[in-house]
Amino acid sequence: MEIIYEIKTTEIKPFTYRAPLIAPDDNGELSVRYSRHQAKHIKKVVLLNLVGRNKKGDIVSYAPLEQVNRFLLAHHLDDNKQESEQYSKGLVHYFSFLIELQRLWDSEFNENLYDESVDLPRPCWDKFPVRKSDKATYQYREALKRAVLRPQNPNQAIARTTATAYMGAVVKFYSFHIRNGYKFNNPPFEHEVVSIHYQGDSKSISSYLSKDVHTTDLRLNFGKSKRSEGGALSSSRRDLKPLTNKEWLAVEGVLTGTRRVIKTITGETTTSSLSIEYCLFFLVARYTGLRKEEVASLHKGQVVKPDEKKKAMRFGVGDHYGSLTKTAGRGNKSRQTIIPTRIMQLLYEYIRSDRYKNRISKFKERCELKRQQGVLGYFDGEDGVDDSKDYLFISQTGVPFFTKLSEANARWNELRATINVSSGLNLIGTVHNLRATFAVSLFRLLLRHVTPDKALALVNECLGHGEESVTLKYLKIAQDEPTGDEIYEDILEFIGAFEEADLGGMENQ
Repeated sequence: MEIIYEIKTTEIKPFTYRAPLIAPDDNGELSVRYSRHQAKHIKKVVLLNLVGRNKKGDIVSYAPLEQVNRFLLAHHLDDNKQESEQYSKGLVHYFSFLIELQRLWDSEFNENLYDESVDLPRPCWDKFPVRKSDKATYQYREALKRAVLRPQNPNQAIARTTATAYMGAVVKFYSFHIRNGYKFNNPPFEHEVVSIHYQGDSKSISSYLSKDVHTTDLRLNFGKSKRSEGGALSSSRRDLKPLTNKEWLAVEGVLTGTRRVIKTITGETTTSSLSIEYCLFFLVARYTGLRKEEVASLHKGQVVKPDEKKKAMRFGVGDHYGSLTKTAGRGNKSRQTIIPTRIMQLLYEYIRSDRYKNRISKFKERCELKRQQGVLGYFDGEDGVDDSKDYLFISQTGVPFFTKLSEANARWNELRATINVSSGLNLIGTVHNLRATFAVSLFRLLLRHVTPDKALALVNECLGHGEESVTLKYLKIAQDEPTGDEIYEDILEFIGAFEEADLGGMENQ
């Protein structure tokens, strides 16, 4: 019977791992309980399975890829990481490639024509020929290069960043097994551990620190992308580019006006309404400079009836205010930004609506059900769901937006496509570009009232960057990408002063 194999995934989210403690009870029988200390919260883990189907498509075998899943779980439990989805995606791609190599090998040697002394062995994840070019790992690297630079089918082309991430996942996977003493017949790639010694910073106890770096020759090296020629931003900086005035006005026209976007459903293009929640979501991101993760965690307690006599007001986020911020390292640092009065008024009207109250009710019901089912991992972790809060952005089924951020990306892509079709613009970028738009426009407004160094400090405070040099990257885009839009005019006049300023001693006021 011919069996066709494929890789399928199993998603588990969220859950909290507690170390099992095995000890004899009073009767001498072994019993298991779980430690309450050093619990590891995992947002989501995507495990891999090898599925076999017959010619009719029926599943005849289903087995977990233990060697992959062990690596993924170790990434969470040993390295204390909450997410590993990028590794899972890369390994799904690699093992699917490996299955195709095995299929080609089987078709060539299905008549028992295999000669061990002459022919290469059947490809396997842990068995490798001597020569590099014959190893599945190096063949995979070449396949990734072709998929980026010379795809046979344009629909199957992949981005350079995606290919690099996939290759990195394969290297991490094999490096994990090498470190743990797995015996390969031949190494999957050249591997070396280099100890790097460096001076500790002011937060370190030791003056000098060391770190082991695992190096390999299995890398993807692409030449400089030609996409940056002709004045376009390189991919590495495209996420920092602000929207132009024309682009933002077109976006805001949809968010506050038509509220309709283009969608592709089962291959057909149609239009549908964009929910008020996502309209408000993108408006808040644009006018506060908050990251999408931070916008998604806002709650009702942060919304107040604004003083309509004022154009803007302070807006606090982070631990002190009961929402989440993206903080370097770990923690939930509090900060204040600003929000226009008209945007706060929209939020205030929304939380008083029956629509919002119905969603809160669904949210409470969902949380109660999770507790009844014993899914306590849903509430654990620094960014776990807090059922005592009335989150601002909740789906119609009661799911907080910050637990499904990929949908914000999907809605933005629909919005972007709509703008490009209806306005003839070439809007690129992601939700994160709204943060850059906020930074540049706020800086321009501040320059009318304060000195450039003070303006930079205030923008840095609103963005929550640890170093002002990070904020400056947003603002230098204006110099790199000069346009006729008035949003840039004041920045271009003062940008030279920042390059020579002593930013290190500046206070955030």
